Amino acid sequence: MRNRSLVSKNSQTARGVRPPSTARCTAALAAVIAAMVAPLAYSQDKLEPNTFEITPFVGWMAGGSFEDPSTGAARDIDADTSFGIFLNMMADVPERQYELFYVKQGTMVEGTVPMDLDVEYLQIGGYVSYPQNRYVNPYFGMTVGGARFSPNLQGLDDETKIAFSAGGGMRIPITQHFGIRLDFRAFVTLLQDDTKIFCVSDPANTSGCAIRPKGDTLVQYTGSLGVMFGF
Repeated sequence: MRNRSLVSKNSQTARGVRPPSTARCTAALAAVIAAMVAPLAYSQDKLEPNTFEITPFVGWMAGGSFEDPSTGAARDIDADTSFGIFLNMMADVPERQYELFYVKQGTMVEGTVPMDLDVEYLQIGGYVSYPQNRYVNPYFGMTVGGARFSPNLQGLDDETKIAFSAGGGMRIPITQHFGIRLDFRAFVTLLQDDTKIFCVSDPANTSGCAIRPKGDTLVQYTGSLGVMFGF
């Protein structure tokens, strides 16, 4: 009888209330799940579009080549870091944005005698985005403006040309007025392949020009990472 009552007591314990340690683990797991679900529920709320956005950025620019006027050898523009700023304003609908941006690259033109060169783009245009997605907003845009090439050699003239850009990227909103922007684009500058550039300012100086274009266009590519501030 003692053995039977002991077995009966043990079986009741096995089928009875869970030990306190198990209950605490279950409660802790429920709290973790609730903490994970709460931000997800909030993130489903669509953020209101900003009227203005300012995005300073840093990037990497590559591409572009000239030609030595005396030897015909290629003189490539070194890939290097770039920096700038995007200014955006919402158009008639949130999907469309007007855009003004400036970017500058400090680089070097390769050759027997390397030449320091500053490349600057000032562009205006716009882009079309898809703000329905809460997490990532892809976009595509085009701009037109000017390209300025400034050699860091005494006596050589700067050159300003018409340029275009086309590209796209991703806007990643984090809060209503703050986010991250990834941008990738190509710049196309119009040149004349039968002319020389970066020439001396003094007409009496017969030393000629530093380099000449290799074709009708100069193409550069850039990728950048920026921080968005909305208003």
